[in-house]
Amino acid sequence: MRTFRIMSIVGASALLLSASVAFAEDESTNAAPRVEVNNVRAEAKVRVEATREEAKKKVEAAREETKIRVEAKREEAKKKMETAREETKIRVEAKREEAKVRVQAQKEKTAQRLADIQDKKKQQLAEKIAKKFENLNTTWTDHFLKLLDRYDEIVQKMRDRASVAAGAGKDVTAADAAIQSAGTAIESARAAVVAQAAKTYALDTATIPATTATSPASGQEELMKGIRTAFQELHKTLFQDLFALRDGPMKTARGAVQSALQALSQVPKVDDDEENTTAPTTSNQ
Repeated sequence: MRTFRIMSIVGASALLLSASVAFAEDESTNAAPRVEVNNVRAEAKVRVEATREEAKKKVEAAREETKIRVEAKREEAKKKMETAREETKIRVEAKREEAKVRVQAQKEKTAQRLADIQDKKKQQLAEKIAKKFENLNTTWTDHFLKLLDRYDEIVQKMRDRASVAAGAGKDVTAADAAIQSAGTAIESARAAVVAQAAKTYALDTATIPATTATSPASGQEELMKGIRTAFQELHKTLFQDLFALRDGPMKTARGAVQSALQALSQVPKVDDDEENTTAPTTSNQ
């Protein structure tokens, strides 16, 4: 009986030992695939990180290239804009000098006719009005040129925004076309302003009755009537020309700039890749 118990214990021990060995072998067999899977995962993670870093570098490089191109275009456009402004200024000044020469003889005749007014207060008033007409065209053409300079600045900002958006892969075809049209409209308006600056506005003495300061009251009355009529005609002519410029080429330029702004705003998230690109609105004329 005791011998049987000893054998049973030995048998049980042998069974437990074989089970432990079998379990250990099974663990060893399963550990190899797990290690391999972990290695694959680690390698995949490294590859993903490398791909992500490479993509990041490409994006940064592309942005830097876009920035360089935008800066180069900005400088080029800025120089062209400054050159155009300077050339316009020179042309306007030249036209005004030519106009002064042309109108000088007419101004002398006007001064002579106004000198025939006996009432000194009326004479001084007439002289003041005559000089005001001479300055009005200069004032308004200068105002129009300042507006066009402002439009130029807005167009340049739009070009910058469109360039950045294009560098980010966005379709700016329609916006570019609208911006180009705005630039053309501005140049046309600038040429029209130069032409307006060359015009002269002086009293037409041919319409004023011939009389002198020593003429009787009736003669003075006719003289003043003729001067008033001449001033009215001069006023009408001047403002017809100025309104034609304002409501024609200038209005077209402003409308073209507004259309370009609208076209650019249609580009999805146009300013996502640029920090400060808010374009100012156009000012009223």
